[in-house]
Amino acid sequence: MDKLYIGIRAEDKSYWERRTPIPPHDCKYIMEKHPQIQMVVQPSTKRIFTDEQYLEVGCLVQEDLTQCKGIVCIKEIPLDKYIEGMTYLHWSHTIKAQPHNMPALDMMIKKNIRHLDYERIYDEKGVNTTAFPYAGIAGIITFLNEYGKYLLKRDIATPFLQIGPTYQYFNKKDAYQALNVAGQAIKDRGLPKEAGLPIIIGVLGSSGLCGKGSMEALSNLHVTLVKPSELKELVNTPNDPKHRRTVYVCPFKTTDLVRHQEDYDKEFTSADYYNHPNQYTPVFHTKYLPYLTIIVNDIYWDHKFPRYITNSQMKDLVQSGKSRLQAICDVTCDMEGSIQFLKKYTTPDNPVYFYEPISESIHDEFDAKSPKDIMYMSIDFLPSQLPYDASIDFGIALRDIVPHLAYSDSSKPLEESGLPVFLQNATITLHGQLTHKFQYITHLRNINDQLKEAESFQPKKALKKVPSYLAIKLTGHLFDTGAINKILSVVQSGCKFNIVDIQAGQSDNQQTSCLLQLYSKDKGQLMDEVDKVIQLCESLEIQVEME
Repeated sequence: MDKLYIGIRAEDKSYWERRTPIPPHDCKYIMEKHPQIQMVVQPSTKRIFTDEQYLEVGCLVQEDLTQCKGIVCIKEIPLDKYIEGMTYLHWSHTIKAQPHNMPALDMMIKKNIRHLDYERIYDEKGVNTTAFPYAGIAGIITFLNEYGKYLLKRDIATPFLQIGPTYQYFNKKDAYQALNVAGQAIKDRGLPKEAGLPIIIGVLGSSGLCGKGSMEALSNLHVTLVKPSELKELVNTPNDPKHRRTVYVCPFKTTDLVRHQEDYDKEFTSADYYNHPNQYTPVFHTKYLPYLTIIVNDIYWDHKFPRYITNSQMKDLVQSGKSRLQAICDVTCDMEGSIQFLKKYTTPDNPVYFYEPISESIHDEFDAKSPKDIMYMSIDFLPSQLPYDASIDFGIALRDIVPHLAYSDSSKPLEESGLPVFLQNATITLHGQLTHKFQYITHLRNINDQLKEAESFQPKKALKKVPSYLAIKLTGHLFDTGAINKILSVVQSGCKFNIVDIQAGQSDNQQTSCLLQLYSKDKGQLMDEVDKVIQLCESLEIQVEME
């Protein structure tokens, strides 16, 4: 019986990327359970598992992967490394038509590649099986190391210095031992009052995947959990002896960050906030920010949501003399997003920059003459700093998925290829084109091109001032059924359009929403197009809401 070969690429996007999608023991599991499959691994001297470990379990180690039926890796692939007609499973970061990765999508289409993306692999409960908490975990470890150095530059020595950067540790167990030692040292020896006691760490988005990772890591520091309602009393008792031996952590939920603009007594629900964010106003910067020493930002954010801290809010707070904020660990890394003064991404080589809130300027080095500076960490590829643990979880997630790549037939139509439905749903390109579920990417690319070329285009708020503009919120199975393609085909013939605020469902049983902006020089023509859209949406069972 001929062997079916599955390849593992050597990661080459960054020298920091040491993860592997399938560790040696999971390769052995696959080959023992599926004797027809032979795992082939590209050699690497930086990967967390050595070539010898792969050889010991029976893998082939070689550069050439052209004979493989499928290739598995983690990060994006250099354009010149794609193999004609190959099946690839990896993160491509293309499903939102991200402009910087469109050349890769074009290359996959040009080279007739079957591409499956981790971002769309969901189990029967709608859970992404390749999403892990390591960004939150790695972020906390490296941040505490940097915070200890930051305090030392202010001539303040603390037990935080006993914590190293995340990449220094083989796995999170070793890192947690360091956190435990530092936490015990805080309890035994205490913190100097010059550090600005009490030290209170606020974790935004604490119930999400990244937030749970951050909370897990912080728990190893022997922290004390407090509620948002308790912060004022803590800060108003600076001489409480407990503060010297305690690091306080306050988890925040979205309900703590905003309130309804008109109905203050309205019960908060995530669904209402996500569907009508324009009806909410941020309150975090006034209610809780004045009491925090550190912010850990793990919260999901999109441009339709209000910012939770703006440049002007931070400036006003500092100028009022009420700010205690010393540092920010931004795990989600939304450029100028939920925290506006995220101005640049950092790396493990240079993890932090410093933000001066009065001048709204940034600089890379600590400046003792600039005491109002806020230390900001914004590493945007944190999971790579825990390559062992992340690879272990990857292997568990993939070892029963990868054989489908070997047994399926990429030459056949997707539905007849032998892939299970959940992997069909994750297939972005096939036979030199986008698959049905992902044809919307073409429309999103056209929109991006229009926005880039049409300098006269005005944002939504400005467009509302002219009579020939309307915005329609669409909700339903827009992308997976191809409904968005039909809707855009209708409006393209009659007026100009734009799509914003896309909130993609995370599984087949979850709906997607977006805002369709229509504008035309002729108001009558615009209304005709709106009628067509409404009628089509009714037939497609898409919910329509005029904005």
